[in-house]
Amino acid sequence: MSNGPYGQLACGCGAVTLLVCGAPLGHGRDAEGEPVSLWPQEAIQLGQGADELEVVPDASGVDAWQCWRCGERLLHADDEAGVAVLAGSSEDDDEAGVALTAAQQRRLAALGYRVDAGP
Repeated sequence: MSNGPYGQLACGCGAVTLLVCGAPLGHGRDAEGEPVSLWPQEAIQLGQGADELEVVPDASGVDAWQCWRCGERLLHADDEAGVAVLAGSSEDDDEAGVALTAAQQRRLAALGYRVDAGP
């Protein structure tokens, strides 16, 4: 784990907790226009709930990490792009520019995500 900035997210029932370390690669919008933050997959670590975490294919072609107890989806991950997509966008990481490669941006666009331009 990094000694840099980190955040924590948990499902509604609290069974699964994920830690997010470092800074996002960028920000964008999902297919419904909701804000998302885009992270390298290696920035995501399981805090607790290994037995309750399940990874299921999503209709959009990515894997959804969710709690099997409450069914809440914590993030979507795409192995091809190496990117984890988290719902929402923190004002604390607004200084992050777009660090996604052109190939990652094309893959995310093919999955229905719109990447915001950097500052």
